[in-house]
Amino acid sequence: MPDPRDTGRAVPHSARSGSVLVALGAALWGTGGVAGTIVAADSAMSWPAISALRLLGGGLVMLAVTAAMGGLRRVPRSREALGHVLLTAVLTGVYGTAYFESVSLVGVAVSTVISLGVAPVAVAVATALHERRPPRATVVLALATAVVGLLLVSDVSGSEPGAGSASVSGAGVAVGSSNTVGVLLALVAGLAFAGTSIVNRRVIPGLGPSTLIAVSFTLAGVLSAVFALCTGFHLASAGPSAWGGVAFLALVQTVLGYLAFYGGLQRGVAATTAAVLSLVEPLVATVLSVVVLHEPLTVVGVVGIVLLLVAVVLVRTPR
Repeated sequence: MPDPRDTGRAVPHSARSGSVLVALGAALWGTGGVAGTIVAADSAMSWPAISALRLLGGGLVMLAVTAAMGGLRRVPRSREALGHVLLTAVLTGVYGTAYFESVSLVGVAVSTVISLGVAPVAVAVATALHERRPPRATVVLALATAVVGLLLVSDVSGSEPGAGSASVSGAGVAVGSSNTVGVLLALVAGLAFAGTSIVNRRVIPGLGPSTLIAVSFTLAGVLSAVFALCTGFHLASAGPSAWGGVAFLALVQTVLGYLAFYGGLQRGVAATTAAVLSLVEPLVATVLSVVVLHEPLTVVGVVGIVLLLVAVVLVRTPR
């Protein structure tokens, strides 16, 4: 079993394919903000409700598949496994609810940039404190490059008032405006995501990615639904596009995305490396916000995208 700690040393051969899986998962996650915006535009559902339906739908689908394959009978009944599932459920619920609520306030691009920007830095700091030694020089360089790139990408929607996903969803404010609550929620989402990267770097015997997603995401959906009841589900208001978006969020963005990400982590990808590779998400989110939501792309934003790609390359798994 691979060492659950992020040591920063060269990783085994299996982690190379794991890096690809982590990047693939991040790319699928990048579709979440745009899909959620489409759901919000075609319904009166609140963003916490959208997040809850996404988690519940994905978790229940995985529960059915896992049960049909007999995977639930092999779930370990140990205290360690139970704690792992509960912690993953809480962190996932916090991440999803905070992220989607942040999208409604500051838009897809800014929310994704902030939440995914703080994650690799938080993981690197936690790892350095745990290991009592600084990260590798390439990791530090990648983090610095990523921070600069994220700051530049946050300018992707330009300075024109009302531009970006906020004007599409009708629920938020202009991307360029100052919204403390939205920024704080994005930071909370980033810290929760960092927590999932660290926690699920550890392999629990008998608790594979599909089983973990099935149980923990269903629990996360229930927890999110309790909070969403305060803001309203308004299911009757949803049109065909909204339900199609919910199905996409549950099956593609959640189930396939997390299967790929957790599968990559359990192949030995270091937590810091996985967090930096997850920067593929804001890249995809930015491109989709330009193509689908027609957010303007500035020259500064293009430079930021290039720097994010450089950061991902810097932490690629050594051959």
